[in-house]
Amino acid sequence: MTVYLGIDWSQLKHDVCFVNEAGAVIARVVLAHSPEGFARLETHRQQLGVSPAECLVGIETAHNLVIDYLWGHGYTQVYVIPPSQVNGTRSRYGQSGARSDPGDAFVLADMLRTDRGRLQAWHPDHVLTRQLRSRVSWIMHLTRQVVRLSNRLRAVLWRYSPAALAVFGGLDSQIALEFVRVYPTPQAAAELTLAEFKAFAQRQRYTHPRELPQCFGRLRQPQPEADRDTVLVFKDEAVELATLLLSVVRAKQAGGAGKALPACKRWPGCARHRPQRQAARDSFPQGM
Repeated sequence: MTVYLGIDWSQLKHDVCFVNEAGAVIARVVLAHSPEGFARLETHRQQLGVSPAECLVGIETAHNLVIDYLWGHGYTQVYVIPPSQVNGTRSRYGQSGARSDPGDAFVLADMLRTDRGRLQAWHPDHVLTRQLRSRVSWIMHLTRQVVRLSNRLRAVLWRYSPAALAVFGGLDSQIALEFVRVYPTPQAAAELTLAEFKAFAQRQRYTHPRELPQCFGRLRQPQPEADRDTVLVFKDEAVELATLLLSVVRAKQAGGAGKALPACKRWPGCARHRPQRQAARDSFPQGM
């Protein structure tokens, strides 16, 4: 006997709907996101008299501990169905567009019953592939944070200290962010001598010392002046933004050039195994 399970997941609980081969709902249960909650799934399955291997499970994500539980307890027929596909199918079951967690669990189960030929069964990737994908996802997240914080800092500096934007040609370098932290006001920057400016760059290990006179010249270019109150309003935010941005940039650099992933015994660094390693890298677009 084949039973179809639809699981509408969330962070705190999971709505589960059991559907038989005729499309009838034979059981419903709400599981807490806890060991006790997951155990209730086994209780209901046993009451229906089916084994895990006879259960086909539909869920909208692979990034949840419930997936680990299912796979670890013998549920080998798991289908991760994209939410967009579920949304496009929901109109089959009603015209109002209204949705509920129990209703979505039923839609997932019945989609699996009727459309399984168009769906691809999910299997956990090799741990090396998952590590690579996780690292790429983390770097992409940090990149978005860099863009967001940079845009905010640029807008703040443009409001009260535009010279700080020009001195090192933008905010895409650590020395430019350190400059904002050390000299957060136009007055502090204006009091710098060339010797002090060079000393600051040396402390930051600036790698283009020949460009420092040009940088200092940009700092000395006439700029519209903000009044004292405007400077007072924005300088603390600029320092905090520069500090946050520095930490994110450093985290991104550490993540991109950090420790090598553990060597895989099955895929040593030899020519014979390179195609498998490349296949792992090419699988990034799939779910985690």
